[in-house]
Amino acid sequence: MRLSRYFLPVLKENPSEAQIVSHRYMLRAGLIKQSSAGIYSWLPLGFKVLKKLEGIVHEEQQRAGHMPMLMPTIQSADLWRESGRYDDYGQEMLRMQDRHGRDMLFTPTAEELITDIFRAHVSSYKDLPLTMYQIQWKFRDEIRPRFGVMRGREFYMKDGYNFDLSKEDALHAYNRHLVSYLRTYERMGLQAIPMRADGGPIGGDYTHEFLVLAETGESEVFYDSAVTDLSFGDREIDYDDVAQCQGVLEEFTSKYARTDETHDEALFNAVPEERRKVARGIEVGQIFYFGAKYSEALNATVQGPDGKPTPVHMGSHGIGVSRLLGAIIEASHDDKGIIWPEGVTPFHCGIQPETG
Repeated sequence: MRLSRYFLPVLKENPSEAQIVSHRYMLRAGLIKQSSAGIYSWLPLGFKVLKKLEGIVHEEQQRAGHMPMLMPTIQSADLWRESGRYDDYGQEMLRMQDRHGRDMLFTPTAEELITDIFRAHVSSYKDLPLTMYQIQWKFRDEIRPRFGVMRGREFYMKDGYNFDLSKEDALHAYNRHLVSYLRTYERMGLQAIPMRADGGPIGGDYTHEFLVLAETGESEVFYDSAVTDLSFGDREIDYDDVAQCQGVLEEFTSKYARTDETHDEALFNAVPEERRKVARGIEVGQIFYFGAKYSEALNATVQGPDGKPTPVHMGSHGIGVSRLLGAIIEASHDDKGIIWPEGVTPFHCGIQPETG
């Protein structure tokens, strides 16, 4: 690609609206352009990196045995009323009506929609386990969108959903996702620490957020510094091996690491004082196990081994693909600009012709 033929609208000065490093550098380097508050056009250079991130996510999801699909960005409100979440979700959900007066919404997440697909086509336990995912645009109407792609209203996200017959099977899916996420982030040059978190509007008793330590992080985090010495590396893993996946989960979550919503001062104080750390973190993903919450509400059952209808156990698993680009820049830059990790760099080399 010749620079003279590339669309790269760089800026010499820092834009006044950009408050953090990633936002400044993404605007100045011509990666994005703001369309409206919290909504951005991805220009050629930014789009190139975004597709590299997406490619890594696809590769690691399919390595773990998860199947890609694509669901619409606009959903019917009827499904959300059926699950009981339509009124609970709050003003972050963008609601609208079509020309026939039917209530619709711009997808913030897709638990209801994927459960509706499942209940229409799967009826036997013999078709389980099943995990499907998509990478799709989402919208959440943030009251104060800021920090560029780090807290935008429209964002590109991988969301996956597992369906299993039992809690034990669903927790293996949870562990499998944790392993695949560790691989994904390390390939991008990031250390993302799994931290016990709060379920929020999605719900669930088992949930971990993956956070990248950075001064500009939106979350306060408390952790044992020993977790920063952990690395998945290039080890091979059998995703069907329950014990192996459980072992990785225990390795990466046995040390204290929690967000402020789940912080336990007594447990934290049990960590040796020199290893107790308080910092800020950028959330780049989250995994949930929520049992039969949606399958019971939406009547998603299968015929069990005993011939009786059995609600399936479910979980959901997200990675903020567009947010990752901002997190990478926050974690890897200097005063001259972005330092791209090798796995996601838009170009691996530049050739400067001789002059004079």
